[in-house]
Amino acid sequence: MSAADGQTGSPGLRRGLGRFDVVALCVNSIVGAGVFALPAVLALEAGRHSLAVILAAFAVVGCLALSLAEVSSRYDVTGGPQVYAQRTFGPLAGFTVGWLFSVSRIASYALISQVMLDYAAALWPALAPPLPRAAAITVFTFALTAINVRGVTQGAWTGNLLTIAKMVPFGLIALAGLWFAGWNDLPSAEPRQPDGLLHAMNLALFACVGFDVAAIVSGEMRNPRRDLPVSILGGLGISCLLYLLLMIACFGILPDTAASKLPLTDVAQHFLGPAGASLMAIAAVVSTAGGLAVQMLVSPRNIFALGEAGDLPRPIAAVHRAFRTPHVAIIVYALLSWILAITGAFKYLLAIFVIARMLVYGSTAAALIVLRRREGPAPVAIPGGTVVSLLALAACAALVATQSFQAVRDVVIVLAIGFAVRAVVRGRRPHTSAGGSQP
Repeated sequence: MSAADGQTGSPGLRRGLGRFDVVALCVNSIVGAGVFALPAVLALEAGRHSLAVILAAFAVVGCLALSLAEVSSRYDVTGGPQVYAQRTFGPLAGFTVGWLFSVSRIASYALISQVMLDYAAALWPALAPPLPRAAAITVFTFALTAINVRGVTQGAWTGNLLTIAKMVPFGLIALAGLWFAGWNDLPSAEPRQPDGLLHAMNLALFACVGFDVAAIVSGEMRNPRRDLPVSILGGLGISCLLYLLLMIACFGILPDTAASKLPLTDVAQHFLGPAGASLMAIAAVVSTAGGLAVQMLVSPRNIFALGEAGDLPRPIAAVHRAFRTPHVAIIVYALLSWILAITGAFKYLLAIFVIARMLVYGSTAAALIVLRRREGPAPVAIPGGTVVSLLALAACAALVATQSFQAVRDVVIVLAIGFAVRAVVRGRRPHTSAGGSQP
């Protein structure tokens, strides 16, 4: 069914997302809680090389985003990278990407919700005790669930408002940095330890990821083949520019950025006094809330795609008759995320986050090379596509190689659980699924 019909290859889903919605979605996903700690950690670990590290991270992430932009222009279905992996390398690859991505996103929601409550409790101490925290997480998660079940447009509008709200204080600090920063006061220390640059690079890279959310909701965009590549690169470009300006503001205004626990708060307080500190505390709550809104909009689509492919029980891929949203997948994602958040169990799953992301991005970069040879030029062909993809693959491999044995072990355990679930589900389903994969 065509976009003009308002539906996707996933019957019933509404195409309600425009280019601005998806750009805002990317910015909201990339610029989250990490932005508040990144300047201090970079200054501490990388010293005088801080700006070089952040620029190198932009280059690596740019290669990953360009690969995703080209591959995504070939498809207009919900699911993003896991669908690309499935159609390029087969059902098992698609499931591996989708399962790890889904688990990491469930853990990510639980973590961000705790970070949001940490900032909120600094403003309203009544939220600090365990019971009020659990109640606040429950209410907020229920509200986001209800909004997203009612429609993708409602979920997008919530994200758009939170994106605009968080960009105001960040933009003010960025402009202040350009005007008042002392360029001779940038970090001058040497990296703290031999592997300080590598640690700083890892942190900078993961502060910039999140652009993949655009591809996941491709099946609900009005014109994905035209708008999706622009949204990915536009959202990443805006976010990277903002990060760079915020780094300059912190490095140029704070005497010792590395010693600051809350560098953006200290910069705001430098100009506005206590009111500035309060403003950044509010910005932190809004920023993390925006990250949660993005998670609730995007992440259930991964679970939905696994249901469509026949890797999870078929009801997961149900579409609400009235609202035309993947309501079951949304509810499942919200319930699992809520359980992990209020119990603290997410801590045991976060180790797979890095490997999961690198697997996702690496599979998409590899898909670009294969699809160019197998299917010819894409609707959006990036310059030097093969070279860009090889650079992206090398970056992914290097980052995975730096992970601990414990992280690899956790990935193996999570995958074993996933394969067991898949085997049970497919053992009960003798025919080809809606996603077109073979049992």
